Formats: sequence, C-alpha cells, structure tokens
Amino acid sequence: MAAAVMGGTSAMAQFNYQNGDMLAAFGNGTAAGSKDVIVDLGSIANFQPGPATQSWDLSSYMTSQFGGLSGSVYWAVLGANNPVLGIYNHAVSQADTYTFWSTVGRADVNTQNASPAVVRSVAQHAAVNNIISIGQTTLPASASPGLITDLAPGVEAVDVSAGVFSTAMTSPYNGNLQGSIGYNVINNGAGVSDLFKNDPRSGATTTATYLGNFTLDNTGILTFSPVPEPSTWMMIGSGAVVLLTLRRRK
Repeated sequence: MAAAVMGGTSAMAQFNYQNGDMLAAFGNGTAAGSKDVIVDLGSIANFQPGPATQSWDLSSYMTSQFGGLSGSVYWAVLGANNPVLGIYNHAVSQADTYTFWSTVGRADVNTQNASPAVVRSVAQHAAVNNIISIGQTTLPASASPGLITDLAPGVEAVDVSAGVFSTAMTSPYNGNLQGSIGYNVINNGAGVSDLFKNDPRSGATTTATYLGNFTLDNTGILTFSPVPEPSTWMMIGSGAVVLLTLRRRK
C-alpha cells in the first residue's frame, strides 16, 4: 500500500493550488469565526483507477480547528481541471471542459452509491467555477491578513468570511454543489464517500464514472481506495475462470 501521510513535518510542497488539483475541504458552518480547512491532495491524475491506496493524517487539524470530528464537521473531496483557464493539468483525462470530480457521501458505509446522472448545463459550469474558487482562496494575497492560516505544507485554514466552501455547502446550493444535477456532496463527520468523475461529454445525459472511495475515520485519517485498473479486473476474471475450470475437472 502506497501511503502519502501528511503532518507537521510533511515533505509535500508548500501549498500552491493549481487548476487540476484535487482538494479535500472541511467545514462546520458559516458563523463568524468559523474555519474551513482546505487540503491540496495533489493532481487529479493520481486518482484514476489503479492499485495504489493513499492516506493523509489530518487528525491534528481536525482537533485544532474543529475540536475533533463530529456530526457538525462536513467534508467533501472536489476537483476541477478547466482548460478554458489556460493553465491546467494536461495529464488529466477528460472529454469536456466542464468536467469535475466530487464525492457523494454514503448513507450506509457498506453500500456504494449508484453513479449519478450528469447533464451538460449551467449547473455543471457553476460547480467547476466553485471548486476552482475554493482552491483560489488559499493563494497568497487572496484574502485580508489574518483570514488565512498556514497549518502545514498543503493545508490551509480559511476564515469563512473569505472562503467559499462552507458557503457553497449551505447556500445558494443548499448543500448541493452541483445545483440541478441533484446529488449531495456533503458527508458529516467520519464516514465513507464515493468519488465520481462528472464528465458531460457531448451534451447528452451521461452517467458519472466511479473512481473509488474516501474513508475518514474518527481520528482524522483520510484514505482513498481506488477501483482496480481494467487490466487488474481482467486478471481477476481470468483467475476465477481457471479456478472454476480446475474445480469442474476435480
């Protein structure tokens, strides 16, 4: 298992959000003094189907900013890679400019969510713009002094008066970052969220692509478990056929 563990001595580069990065965002409301914790998880290209599991230790930030994890802490993993902006990640595969990546919280941790429908619409554009805005709130000089706190390389605490994550989770989308697409990215406290690639493609209604799941445990460890690559599925299928053949011969 390949693990990327963050902490006070993290070897990750200094926080420098780029269009095409995956973000984990945490919040607990929009009241004065509330904080959003934004974590740059690296390139979206690292979250494609494959064998590697990744994990991040966010326990100290959950404690220092929220007093620990509870039902009042909501979170989502989000990403956008918009070629219209000029600077974007060429390693990320997508069919449409307004593709975005987002998690859907599981009601039952043992039951994977069905892939939601994706419709080419203004709501899809708004989601991309919101995700990029969340990342941009962490950039130097993006807010007045004192509203952004460097917690560690790749981790920022943003006052809700400057940020857009908590605002997007409560209003005007009422907890639904995709607007009219119709599913909720919020997951309260510890739990499991499924990661989907929402690619509108030609304009017809399509189905989002399932990429794996994120688990946040009670201590603040965030873990991504990807779906196997197609070649891995083929190997598993071939092995099953061989075993079945041997069993029948016996």
